[in-house]
Amino acid sequence: RIFRSAHTLKGNSAMLGFERMARFTHALEDLLDQLRQSRRTVTPRAVDALLASSDVLRALVAAAQAERADGSDEERAAEAKALAAIKATLEAPEPQPGGPPTAAAATRALWEIEFRPPADLLRRGRDPQKMLEDVGRLGEVLQTVALTDGIPPLQTLDSERSSLGWRIWLLATCTRAEVDACFEFVGDGAAVTVHAMSMDEARAPAPVAPELIAERDTGPDRRRAAAVAEAPSIRVPIEKVDRLIDLVGELVITQSMVAQTVAAFSPAKLPALVEAVGQMDRHARELHERMMGIRMLPIKTLFARFPRLVRDLAAGAGKQVVLQTQGEETELDKTVIERIADPLTHLVRNAIDHGLEPPAVRQAAGKPPTGRVRLAAFQQGENIYVEISDDGRGLDRDKILARAVASGLASADDVLADEQIFALIFRAGFSTADTTTAISGRGVGMDVVRQNVEALGGSVTIQTGLGRGTTFRVKLPLTLAIVEGQILAVGGQSFVLPVMSIVESVQPRREHLNRVLNRGETITIRGRVLPLIRLHRVFGITPRSEDPTAGLVVVVEQDSRQAALMVDELLSQQPVVIKSLEHNFAKVRGVAGATILGDGHVTLILDVPGLLAVARGAEAEREPVAAVA
Repeated sequence: RIFRSAHTLKGNSAMLGFERMARFTHALEDLLDQLRQSRRTVTPRAVDALLASSDVLRALVAAAQAERADGSDEERAAEAKALAAIKATLEAPEPQPGGPPTAAAATRALWEIEFRPPADLLRRGRDPQKMLEDVGRLGEVLQTVALTDGIPPLQTLDSERSSLGWRIWLLATCTRAEVDACFEFVGDGAAVTVHAMSMDEARAPAPVAPELIAERDTGPDRRRAAAVAEAPSIRVPIEKVDRLIDLVGELVITQSMVAQTVAAFSPAKLPALVEAVGQMDRHARELHERMMGIRMLPIKTLFARFPRLVRDLAAGAGKQVVLQTQGEETELDKTVIERIADPLTHLVRNAIDHGLEPPAVRQAAGKPPTGRVRLAAFQQGENIYVEISDDGRGLDRDKILARAVASGLASADDVLADEQIFALIFRAGFSTADTTTAISGRGVGMDVVRQNVEALGGSVTIQTGLGRGTTFRVKLPLTLAIVEGQILAVGGQSFVLPVMSIVESVQPRREHLNRVLNRGETITIRGRVLPLIRLHRVFGITPRSEDPTAGLVVVVEQDSRQAALMVDELLSQQPVVIKSLEHNFAKVRGVAGATILGDGHVTLILDVPGLLAVARGAEAEREPVAAVA
């Protein structure tokens, strides 16, 4: 399949005039042909070459979309490295178990040569083409690119002066002296730079992301590239579309029944009208559910990007890692998948860089040299859980606590539970890493991970064992668009509380109410002491009564933490459409968004994690979060 794709790409690019892409794909096709005919085995060297080729082709396609004939220096260098890796793989002998590498493979290098001749080279009778031919005799010239910067305007161009320069990529077994000898008679004023890369360095992937290319471009090409960007899309199974069409047809029929009943209405037709409206309501709910189902995608679309990431990170860290995935068919809202990608990537980076030990350390501890990173997804109720696990060294409780004391985040006299200590790694700038690596630093950026997850209405918890590994469990809502809500009345205002966060609602008794010095109020419910949050104080509105026994308290829960919300009355339950406040107004602590109820009123949707944070800081007693008008 890969060979056929490369063959098609080669033919199409040649037909459309994308010569660079056609030449590169032709070389790649030679390697794929040997692999598919089993004339060459799949080795790490071959896989390195294929992955590097994929990056180059992605950059070439992006250049074609942006109508850029010549790529950047980084793109051309990556292309030359990938070509060198392909050719070296094709020419290398099949590996023998335990056999030493051949002398040719050990000494061959990729030479990057930049040659800018002096302006009077032509007057002195020197032919730059002859020098380029001399370079070609040393080995195989993979690519030659003219350096056109510095060329004067056409009207001032002197035919006897040299204005061009060249960048050459040479694959050869030679010395630096032999390369320099090709330019021995250039004379003063020339600029010749030579850089040799080992074959291991040449084979290393050098991806150039299309978005980075777009950022570097500042001229018309960049504007044109934005114009040809593809609109976001979702692939939908045909059976989902068919069911939607059927539902729309049934809804149209029911609407026609309602219209006819209303047009000739009489008291005798009231039962028929009620039945028709009820049927329309059922169809509308099912239509809503089916429409939401269209936005649901299997999480394997996200998991699919991690094998390449893990492979590159493991190679960079000098570790052996195997990636395991589970629950790839678990479905999640497309928006949630897109916004959770970066936090998961950071957690996987940390697992490889700081979670897993080097092979020698693992073997000394009685572990296999190859570490394991596991991605798993599963659904429970209205939530999706994603777990990122490793079988590495685990979190060191004492080390984290000592670092927290040293940085002033905790006192030596504090008695903290394990959960509280491990949560310290989510504090901004907190890290136990002794050295910072290019991949990650455990703790550095973990605060951003938690913030991004909580912005989705989710949470992150940690399970760890010293010497056994660590699991980060990310809890996410199924969708960000719709939530089943409980309408609450507080003073003259109404609020929506997500039903999935509600444990119970009770009418408090006076003997169950207490006040803790400098910590606010508490209420005892079934033997549990919970912080009491007066919503009217949080939002700065006047309640019907200041007496909690005259109203109700709603117990809410998030990640085993509970609190009691004081409200005046419980109204109806209904699904509500979430509208963002952050995009149209500002982020408000304790508020997840807003919705429009059936009577046309705009109502705030409460954010339970934010309210629990208010409870921990007893901030409801000191100042309102926001005034509700």
